Amino acid sequence: MIQELLHLFFPNYCCGCDTMLLPQEELLCVSCRAFLPFTDQHLYTPNEALNKFYGKVKIAQASCMLYYTKEGIVSNLLHQLKYNNQPKISYTLGKMYAELLADTPHLTTVDYLIPVPMHKKKRRQRGYNQVDGFATALAQYFGIPINKTLLTKITHTPSQTTKTFRERIKTKNTVFQLNDASSFTGKHLLLLDDILTTGSTLETCARLLLQIPQTTVSILCLAYTK
Repeated sequence: MIQELLHLFFPNYCCGCDTMLLPQEELLCVSCRAFLPFTDQHLYTPNEALNKFYGKVKIAQASCMLYYTKEGIVSNLLHQLKYNNQPKISYTLGKMYAELLADTPHLTTVDYLIPVPMHKKKRRQRGYNQVDGFATALAQYFGIPINKTLLTKITHTPSQTTKTFRERIKTKNTVFQLNDASSFTGKHLLLLDDILTTGSTLETCARLLLQIPQTTVSILCLAYTK
């Protein structure tokens, strides 16, 4: 009864289409869940995500869960996640992706989950790293530890969403730093990010991680831009 009254006076809205959610719905309405554009990249190697890095940096496996377009459910979800104080979206999508990955070998050899780090200034402004919920969901499902100290972001940069490909490439090399990696030799590290666009950020992070002897790097993202 109390929950019904709360829903009546303080309704929740779908993060995909902004319609009012039913009491049993969470974050996404049934319709938006039914029309999520899954890529199925985790079922194929190579795939279009892995091909983004071909000839640039050696990535063992890469896949993204959903296709991203400028207008649509995924665009709305990521906007809510990044700019409207909805960190739970990252965790919810992460749980969905974990279930899809459960029957694949993608995470069977992974030693650590590495969320792409945010600069401390931007994290203070936003209040959270939008990738952390994704990492937490995978960690809980597969029992893989998360490491947030191996990589740090040392340069505060404006949002990458409005930058051209050339502008992203120009600034990428000065942004991240590899920290004490003495205990990571020979490990399989899984880089996590919210969206794969040009791949420049993930390429930079992967290059740093691959400086560690005998290290393997794979990549998972929530969304993929064609």
